[in-house]
Amino acid sequence: MAFPKHMKDIVYNLLNEPTLENFRDFLQEQTGEHDSIDFKGEWIEKAMLAKEILAMANSGGGIIVFGVTEKDDNTFSCDGLQEIKDKATISNEIKNFISSNLVYEIYDYDYSSSEYEKLIGKKFQILFVEDTPEFLPFISKKEGGDGSKKIHQNVIYVRKGTSCEQANEEDINKIINRKINNIYPNNGQPLTLEEHLVQLKTLYSGIERTHTKYVNGGLATFLSEFGKQVSAVVGKTETVVNPLYPEESYEEYISRMITSKKKKIERVLELK
Repeated sequence: MAFPKHMKDIVYNLLNEPTLENFRDFLQEQTGEHDSIDFKGEWIEKAMLAKEILAMANSGGGIIVFGVTEKDDNTFSCDGLQEIKDKATISNEIKNFISSNLVYEIYDYDYSSSEYEKLIGKKFQILFVEDTPEFLPFISKKEGGDGSKKIHQNVIYVRKGTSCEQANEEDINKIINRKINNIYPNNGQPLTLEEHLVQLKTLYSGIERTHTKYVNGGLATFLSEFGKQVSAVVGKTETVVNPLYPEESYEEYISRMITSKKKKIERVLELK
């Protein structure tokens, strides 16, 4: 989530420990809605809620606070909710609109007492939308709602300022780049040859070329490395090929790649 610098500690504390005290501190620090933070006086209609969540998920995650209204002068009215809405009800209302890969959490805050007197007796709920770039883009699965609150099917929504809008070409490119950067963390570039080879060698090291087979009175079984140390007790041993080991060893693969690369260079040089 891209939060203003002066709020990072407050938001961090709230995300890691969503207590009443941290939520109070979060509200006290607010000076207006930000791209990743939204405020609603009440829970909104399910189609509009799904659109808000999808837009935040496609824009790096975010927070929606229910029970707080922003005024025209950028101050807040912390009136709270009449009742805490059941989380299962919320989930059932929006599940047909969003992907199961979209991760969000809902936290309840009920201030029976508080040193911050404006919150005493108030109820609030916060919905956290996590940033999961590996699953981008998040596309609306169903149509619903009416007018400006309508959500269209098979549309990518993003946050622009404090509004939800359909993604344009530039927005989609940004989303794709975020996903690529997550897959290829090295500045968004594919792995180098050396990095590929290191990974390949690691995979080869995880499987043995052969197994040691122990035979005793016609009973054969595969034992661990410990078994090799007690082979005299167990009985006769023999080494057998592991049927799961690749037909081509790591060295054989590298040798074949060298030969193929040589042939390609010769073709480029028109030697063959």
